[in-house]
Amino acid sequence: YVEALVICFRGGAFSAVINLTLCITGVTLLFTLLQLMFAAGETSPLNSSDIPMLLVGYGFGASFVALFMQLGGGIYTKAADVGADLVGKVEQSIPEDDPRNPATIADLVGD
Repeated sequence: YVEALVICFRGGAFSAVINLTLCITGVTLLFTLLQLMFAAGETSPLNSSDIPMLLVGYGFGASFVALFMQLGGGIYTKAADVGADLVGKVEQSIPEDDPRNPATIADLVGD
């Protein structure tokens, strides 16, 4: 089990490093773009010191969108499950999770 644990740990660590890198790169890019916009001398009621608050708002918005995406995915999963069961069992007399039922693929992706 030691080899499997090491492989899983390395895979998880790689995924975490990629996720963290993309997050830091995105926040840095957003901060730089906002700083350049404020430094360009555009007429704006905001100051350069307001950038951290804008980034916090960006983070809250991203979390809000992620919450609704997860909710939408759950609804899609349940609809695919009901559709696969209806078509497979009731209309075509095919057993559950049979590869002949195309809706089973969408159902298994959600499971």
